[in-house]
Amino acid sequence: MRAIFLKEFSRLWVFLSALFAVLVLFFSWFSFDFFFKFNAIHPEAVIWYQYVFFENEPERLTLFVVVSAFVSVALAQFLPQRNRIKCLLHLPISSFKILLWHYLFALLYFVLVWLVFGLWLLVLSVKFYPDIISIYVLINWSYYCFCSVIIYLFASAILLDMFVRRAAIFGVVAALVCVILIFYINSFFLLVALAFSGIIFGFNALLSHKQISLKLVPFFLACATVSLVLSIGGYEIFKDKFADKSERYYIFYSPSLKEFIYQENLGGHYFAYKSVSGKVFQNELDYKNELAFNYFMDLKQQGKLPVTIDGKTYSENEIRASRMSMTLSQNEANPPKIPLYPLFNPNPKISNIPSAEDMLYFGKNALTLYHHDGEKDEELTHVFNQKAKELDVKFPIQGVFGRFTNLKIFDEGLFFKDAKGDFYNIKMYNNKLSFKAVSSLKNYEYLHIVENDNTDFLWHSYKAFVFDKEKLGEDILF
Repeated sequence: MRAIFLKEFSRLWVFLSALFAVLVLFFSWFSFDFFFKFNAIHPEAVIWYQYVFFENEPERLTLFVVVSAFVSVALAQFLPQRNRIKCLLHLPISSFKILLWHYLFALLYFVLVWLVFGLWLLVLSVKFYPDIISIYVLINWSYYCFCSVIIYLFASAILLDMFVRRAAIFGVVAALVCVILIFYINSFFLLVALAFSGIIFGFNALLSHKQISLKLVPFFLACATVSLVLSIGGYEIFKDKFADKSERYYIFYSPSLKEFIYQENLGGHYFAYKSVSGKVFQNELDYKNELAFNYFMDLKQQGKLPVTIDGKTYSENEIRASRMSMTLSQNEANPPKIPLYPLFNPNPKISNIPSAEDMLYFGKNALTLYHHDGEKDEELTHVFNQKAKELDVKFPIQGVFGRFTNLKIFDEGLFFKDAKGDFYNIKMYNNKLSFKAVSSLKNYEYLHIVENDNTDFLWHSYKAFVFDKEKLGEDILF
């Protein structure tokens, strides 16, 4: 075994050293670009916001570099030896051990790359990001390196295979698996399973030089693992690229019928109009006539304005003056993977709301406030948690709601739901903190916040976000 290590080291040390130097140059440029972006944007919390809500992850760029580096190791290690593989197979050790020790030599180099540049990324991210984001940077880097190891194993299997046609087919399948791993599935468990599969495929490719194949059971398990990844990834690709993304339902609350009614998209510009209770409208006109505040112009054309609801008459001008609208999409119900939210602090002397300089992290057991310099604000963190204790807030938090942008008329802060189902509101205004319970929202499951200049404050709370006849009911506040 020592002989294999010495052989690989003597053959590849110049190449591996040069490759390491290239990685150092890349990470030096990456660091310079990182410093430039944070120095050019103030407050730095804006970049944190982009990381959390727009998945603007700068470390993603390192994925393509490390993949290229690991594939180049496979090429340098196995391509020159394709014509000498039969000589290796005559060594007085098993073929599997020969392959395994070649892999272990490369693995030591990969671990060195992971440790050195992982530490580099960690030091860089800790300087500018809160520690919670820095942890995710390190996790992402580890995932990218693991993905690169899988790609290395697949590339080596292709290079080792004696049968060109089979190698080409496997190359296409391996490329699909790699695309799925990088862009559609994020699972360390699947990576472990694929690592064992990659070793099996590599051993089977090595045995092709003996004109034999691996035993059926391990080869079948490896193929089953790849098939599982392709199936899951294929479904994700179909949803992302080919599935019909048109909204199937448009749901409204009818003040005249006192229930929700909806338009169902049947496809091909055909629609059905129904109510939650099961009533079917004969045509679009009957449906719109029950939505006086949404389609008042249709009523005007029919001469049905003003309209009377619950004994109160509404003219066209009254409807126009009081109309407000909002849009709900299913994506809004999906929280960010890092529960780090901007805490705006409007200044009454400035008309617009400035970007947040602080972000509040909702941890499993406590709240943590981070200032824009990346440091934890110990004083305010203590104030927040002391107030949470006084209000009997129970962790972990079930959900955080609000409009997490400064592009709005005014700010009503963050609403969150604790473990026992109670809602609370945290708001900063002119450097003054407001932290209070909102008892009127108890037992609601989802809150959609709209700050609108036509009213002091407007919120909409729903029992179920996705349309369901059994769940969608009267739980709505106006």
